[in-house]
Amino acid sequence: MSLRPLGAGRRIHVVLLALVLAACAVPPSGAPSASPPASPAARAEEPVRLAIEVPPVPGPVKPFRGEASQQVYIRDGLVSMYFELRNVGEEPITWLNTLYDYEPQQLYTPVVQLEWQEGGRAVYTRAGRFFPSPAIIQPGESAVYLMGGQPVQGDGTPGDLLTHIKYCPTRGMDDVPGIPVPVEDVTWEAHPDGTVTATGTMVESAGSLRLRPPQVGVAFFDAADEFIGAVVTPSEGEALEAGERREFAISGPGVAVDEIASARAWALIP
Repeated sequence: MSLRPLGAGRRIHVVLLALVLAACAVPPSGAPSASPPASPAARAEEPVRLAIEVPPVPGPVKPFRGEASQQVYIRDGLVSMYFELRNVGEEPITWLNTLYDYEPQQLYTPVVQLEWQEGGRAVYTRAGRFFPSPAIIQPGESAVYLMGGQPVQGDGTPGDLLTHIKYCPTRGMDDVPGIPVPVEDVTWEAHPDGTVTATGTMVESAGSLRLRPPQVGVAFFDAADEFIGAVVTPSEGEALEAGERREFAISGPGVAVDEIASARAWALIP
């Protein structure tokens, strides 16, 4: 059995759970709080790309409005995701994990689930991360959600993408956000084993003395600016000093290394 591709560039439309414009709903009692055990990952014979557009919720125009573009890339049994979340309204918004009432510390690492059309989960994980840290997205601004190289469970034809993210203008505005860290001089190197190493320089410009180590994510794109995989590192190592410049190097699989034309990097202090 194998992963059955939808065809490169095919655009599908699915429901983003629950991108709402009303007050935040409380998740049902007993909502899952941890990822289930992963089954053996399928090996994709051909890379699969999903491109999903999520417009603002239909209805009367309200000052709180958001939209999203989502790109999913599956290769060699691994899935990467790149979402851009945009505030197209007139008031600040925030994007919350639907399990927020039970997991207030999981604000920036929401559950993401990709289903098989034949039934069952292909991916169920919170391994992704928001960059640069969208505790509050001001009107006209955007934030990026990035996931790199997570194992696919089972096999089949990719179906609905349930991102378990909801838009909520009334919650999360007082949460302490991560601190964005500018990244310069991003380069990459492909390796014979199919992995890629991204390098660059983090520049701590906020004067922060937060004692958590930084987290870095790098998304890769081909000549047509299509997403072809990502590498995301957990928060590890030493904390950044105020005003410090630090080089980084992160590696990972699941990227179309022979097609890379550009890379975009983000970093933050959680």
